[in-house]
This record gives sequence, structure tokens and C-alpha cells, in this order.
Amino acid sequence: MDNQKPPFPEEQLSRKQYREQLAQKRAAGQEEEGGEQTRQHYAQDQEGKSREEKTAVLKRKLNIAIVGLIVAIIIVYLVLFFVG
Repeated sequence: MDNQKPPFPEEQLSRKQYREQLAQKRAAGQEEEGGEQTRQHYAQDQEGKSREEKTAVLKRKLNIAIVGLIVAIIIVYLVLFFVG
């Protein structure tokens, strides 16, 4: 058990030092653990999409919503016709 590393480094960092260390890592191009996209990266990706791509995605979502509503209306009419 003596060979195990302590959970924290021997030298404790203050919050300011930790933030500076993170800023240096980001400046060097190293990504944070987890690999999640930041809001800035997501916004840049969205700006990169052309207007036509965004329109196509919205059209597809709208078509799915319309079909879902039509199917729901038909189911309601069938239920009312056979039950009532």
C-alpha cells in the first residue's frame, strides 16, 4: 500500500493557479477531459452550416410532425367510429 500515489499532488494548487494552468493547457491546444463540445465550438459549427442545410433539417422535422398528427387524427376517428 505504500507504493500507491496520493489522490492529490503533494503541491496543492490554489484556485487561481489551477485556472492559470487550465488556461495554459487550452492555449496549447489540449482538450479537457470528457471530450465534450463547448458552447463556443457548437456555435461555430452551427454558423458553418449553410442556410440550405438548416432549412432541410427543419423541413424534415416538420414533415415528421405533420405525419404524426395525421396518424393520430385517423386513430381518433377510428376509435370514435367503432366504439361510439
